[in-house]
Amino acid sequence: MIDKNFYGWRIVGAAALINFFSIGLPFYAFSVFYIHLQEEFNAGRFLISITLSILIIAGGVFAPICGYLVDKYSIKKILSIGSVLFGLGLIALGFCQEYYQFLIVYGTILSLGISLFGNLATAKLISFWFSKKIGTAIGYAALGISLSGVFIPPVAVYLISIFDWRLTYMIFGVFVIFFFLPFCRFFIVDKPSDINHNIDGIENSIDSLTPDNEKIMDFWSIIKVPAFWVLIIIFSLQFCANLGVYSHIFPYVTDLGFDLRKAGYAVSVGAFGAALGKLVFGKLIDIFSARVTLWISITIQGLGILLVSSATNYSFLLFSVLIMSIGLGGSVPLMNILFSKTFSPVNFGKALGMAIPFMVPIQVIGGPLSGWLFDKFGNYDLAFSLNTGVCFIAFLFVFMLNVPSDKQS
Repeated sequence: MIDKNFYGWRIVGAAALINFFSIGLPFYAFSVFYIHLQEEFNAGRFLISITLSILIIAGGVFAPICGYLVDKYSIKKILSIGSVLFGLGLIALGFCQEYYQFLIVYGTILSLGISLFGNLATAKLISFWFSKKIGTAIGYAALGISLSGVFIPPVAVYLISIFDWRLTYMIFGVFVIFFFLPFCRFFIVDKPSDINHNIDGIENSIDSLTPDNEKIMDFWSIIKVPAFWVLIIIFSLQFCANLGVYSHIFPYVTDLGFDLRKAGYAVSVGAFGAALGKLVFGKLIDIFSARVTLWISITIQGLGILLVSSATNYSFLLFSVLIMSIGLGGSVPLMNILFSKTFSPVNFGKALGMAIPFMVPIQVIGGPLSGWLFDKFGNYDLAFSLNTGVCFIAFLFVFMLNVPSDKQS
């Protein structure tokens, strides 16, 4: 019997809102700040592209620690602390006078704040509330990541036009602290049992056993699972291709001769496609096997990159960005779901936290490499072709994936 007042769906909504800002402000908004940072600090695209790579590298350093913390302590408290650090990091960006200072802030306080106040914590939270419906729940929560790309870039453009890029970062930071600190303290509930609910909202079911009854795995047990390494390779390649193309969409559109407004629309269309992808692939993995779902996601992403690289007409360009983004949109929810399925919710934070440092060396190459190739050749032709090849390699590694209790392919 399903509890119609199940609080878990409110948790999903809260997670989506947290994801909206924790990813949207440092990642999606960055494409809008990109050109302003170039002008302010007189920097090339390679140097500016390093910013997101620094964020990812630092996230890889913090991830094992944060993964341990979310498995051991109250997620409500972790999200609260993370919101304060995240907000302070955004405020600090507005005070940077040299670009190396900007990079330091991105790689320290901002990255730590995102690690505590972001996907790792929210996905862990949802894994306590859902089992049978975890794909759908994580898909909806991850939707916040992409919707931020639809709404935050236009807001950032508007605020920068009224104030400047520095004050805009400060406004974002103040909002995060004063809104999310009380929000996390009073709205987040760690587990269904804390308020006498069951997993999935199903009453009197043997499936409503809490994850606390499952075996806790140590470091060596986790790294001995072959799927751990296969998942690392697949998703690090997908994220590499994502950064290699999507983080350059805004300047790429302007290079084609379109104005800043149309470039902003392209970023928003990409975010909308990624949002749609999260819903689609969250549903698909509840129906099909992990292999089939991943193959579809990677194929659509690679095809989209090819279309983007050949687009000259603005309408076709938007269509191409949409296709690419639908494919890459599945990567975050699929990663969360497959790590949860493979290692169980109780080990999710530890397993994913351990995996992220191994993903970083491949993942961070995409953005700076595309920027370097542009600086060298004056276009993105080779860069986008290489990222298509990266998707093909990820496609091949899916053949090696074996997820426990996965549906038959």
